Amino acid sequence: MDNNRYLTIYFIDGSEMSLTFPKQGGNPLLLAKRVQEALDADQLAIETGDKLLVIPKSNVKYFQMSPIPEELPETVIRGGAKKNEK
Repeated sequence: MDNNRYLTIYFIDGSEMSLTFPKQGGNPLLLAKRVQEALDADQLAIETGDKLLVIPKSNVKYFQMSPIPEELPETVIRGGAKKNEK
């Protein structure tokens, strides 16, 4: 089983950043709450070994993560499909 998670951040200036990280531990019952807290935060903080990246969400167009977390907040629309943008 692959415990790696993949995150691509698409910035409003057209650049992007791809990251990989291990599945995060913790209580699986609190996972949806933690996802909602991350969605509500003004920035995303990621520890990358000897560095801490703090990315203001005001600079982000969107995030793409895979695989999706096992539990998601009720506000997440499920079963969507991304269409090509023009």
